Amino acid sequence: MNPFFLNIPEEVYLLSINEDGEQHPNFRNKKFDIIISSALLMEMAERHIIDTDLTYLIPDKLEKTGEEIFDTVIDEIISFNDKRPIIDWITHISIHGQYFRDEIITSLVRKSVLKIQDKKTLWFFSTRKYPLQNDQEVKEVRSRLRDLIFSDEIPEVRDLILLSILYHGELLDTVVTTSEKIKYADRISQISKMDFIGQTISKAVDEFSLGDLISEKITDLLKGKTAEEKLQDHVLSLMEKYRIQDESKLPAWLRKGTEQYKKTLEFVEEVGTAEITFNPRTQKYSKLNYGYYSYTGGAGM
Repeated sequence: MNPFFLNIPEEVYLLSINEDGEQHPNFRNKKFDIIISSALLMEMAERHIIDTDLTYLIPDKLEKTGEEIFDTVIDEIISFNDKRPIIDWITHISIHGQYFRDEIITSLVRKSVLKIQDKKTLWFFSTRKYPLQNDQEVKEVRSRLRDLIFSDEIPEVRDLILLSILYHGELLDTVVTTSEKIKYADRISQISKMDFIGQTISKAVDEFSLGDLISEKITDLLKGKTAEEKLQDHVLSLMEKYRIQDESKLPAWLRKGTEQYKKTLEFVEEVGTAEITFNPRTQKYSKLNYGYYSYTGGAGM
């Protein structure tokens, strides 16, 4: 059970938006999925659901939390039932990035921290933003992190985790100015290197960038192929992007030979593209929403 009003992924998301609901430039790309998956694992480590050493994520007390976003990850860990490197889990969870974004936004709206704002343009096209309804929470998070950076106090675990995410994800300017970042560089670096999961983020982001370039090239070659060929090419691009070397480590909806894969193939045939995602909570498919990576920072609900 989370003793805090907000969990770590929610606090990270709040740091990414301004009062008008527009997302910080560094969050307007697919790398944010890496940041969110890391934040999920860090929250689970703080709650002792998982543990980590220098390399591996180790299941600890895999008890359901009652929170959909974490129980989904727990189900994934249980289904694989093996000891895997932290970076493998960060990239694996990132495959479900759109689902986790939806869940975080839904939770923040439900908690009355964000509100939904639709804006109609060109008579019919609607854009959606999620401006702050209550800025008290995000101000409190920024204040905590700034106090930590500017002092010599031993950090609380939660604040250590948040600062580690921002540092390794190159997102420090959401809480400090450029001059402050330079002045307190040693302090920030010292704190950020205390967390094993955090240390893996920068490596995951770098490898994700390479995989993303490969994915774009493969996507250009998908035209004119059958649904199964498109899906297999998409799966291969995901494996490249997320460093998955063994197909058995893919989620069931992308793993050839499973009943869920058959349903995935049917959806690809229906919509004509393999650029899709699967929501494990609703058990529904949808096309990837590239609006996430432009300016809104969220999906429609």
